[in-house]
Amino acid sequence: MPFQKGTIRKEVGFSKEEWETVCRKAEKLKMRTGTYIRRIAVRGEVRYYDLHELMALKRAFTAIGNNLNQIATVANTSGSIYKKDIEEMQEVFRYFKDAMKSYLFEISPTIIS
Repeated sequence: MPFQKGTIRKEVGFSKEEWETVCRKAEKLKMRTGTYIRRIAVRGEVRYYDLHELMALKRAFTAIGNNLNQIATVANTSGSIYKKDIEEMQEVFRYFKDAMKSYLFEISPTIIS
């Protein structure tokens, strides 16, 4: 990437072990090494939040949306909703409520060392 006018470029030397450490940390953060070095130098830290646990909530939302669409299709086609559909929907809502309770947590950054 070409440097913009006014950008100051500096050359920094690393030992082989230091460079491997920089590369390992940048890789853990899914960052380019230059971006990692710049952020550490300017901000003093890089915060990384692992949000993969929230995928269960996403699946629950998707299931609810799918069930609502199915119920709406049946209701629009037949003009009525079946008790079984409502019960299934209530079961999905209960699952979602449990998922919310078990997956809601304080999100804190991971320290890459």
